[in-house]
Amino acid sequence: MRVKKDKGHLLGLIMLSMTAIFWGAGFVLNDQLLSSAFYGAPNLINATRFGVSAIILAVIFCKKLKFDRKTILFGLIGGAMLFAGFTLQIYGLRSSTPSHNGFFTASYIIFVPFIAWILLKKRPSWIMFVGVAVALTGLAILNFFTDGQDKPTLIGDLLTLAGAILFASQIAWTDFSLKKGADTVNMTVWQCVFAAVLFILYTVIFESKNYSAINFDAGYCVWRLIVTTLGGTAFAYFAQTYAQNRLNATETSQILACESPIGALLSVACGIEIFRWNTLVGGLLVIAAVIIMEVIPAVTANRAKRKTHAEADGENGAEADDSHSTE
Repeated sequence: MRVKKDKGHLLGLIMLSMTAIFWGAGFVLNDQLLSSAFYGAPNLINATRFGVSAIILAVIFCKKLKFDRKTILFGLIGGAMLFAGFTLQIYGLRSSTPSHNGFFTASYIIFVPFIAWILLKKRPSWIMFVGVAVALTGLAILNFFTDGQDKPTLIGDLLTLAGAILFASQIAWTDFSLKKGADTVNMTVWQCVFAAVLFILYTVIFESKNYSAINFDAGYCVWRLIVTTLGGTAFAYFAQTYAQNRLNATETSQILACESPIGALLSVACGIEIFRWNTLVGGLLVIAAVIIMEVIPAVTANRAKRKTHAEADGENGAEADDSHSTE
């Protein structure tokens, strides 16, 4: 039995690591897709990603899907948040760089505890406020100390930051929904389904007039769409669901925190942007904020839990010794 648990844990680590790679690469691949074909219709990329992924996830989990009013309502609201967040992110990327897009997206970690405070009435600890200060410092360095950077990124970064707030809201809403009786599989599938519907409606209504300007090079675009769709959306959401049931919060946070630096490194490696000191320093501060706000509290909680168990075991041992001495 222990072997099976270890195999599941290892598989979870591998799947979550692949998710971080896919998501990191997604910042670069989406930037390339925007530059080459989809500049006038950014949400057509998201409509493709979520449309295909929703079908795949619905097929995989079809036997577990629920159609009750509460489940669908939870998924609808979460899907609307995903739609808004990804829309702001993709439009932000159009006016920014992959590294900025990645690190500003990672700033969702700032907002999650405070949105959860509103929804769940759970006040953030002091360590959360320290993390916010570190993250804001990193984001300021990323944006304002550009060292002569050719492409202005302020508008794109602000759009991405707004998207991060929506991602944080979606995470807090998912947590709230799970506590109200929703389950992980249905939240994942229904959110993807409703987000896909909204992306399709949006791109048809607002972007279809630009479809004729799309210069679609199949050899260049298709494999990038496949990677972002199958890898960065369908696989990633399934992998995250699988891994979070087998990994602790510390492991999950540490692995997913690699998403942004992977995107930044790939962006430099692909020649999209050059290496700059503010990207390194600002990015490291954002990652440090993730560690402060996610990893440290999880480690502290685990230590406290182990201490409680150890004290309980000690008390049980003492009681056993007392009973033996009485006999």
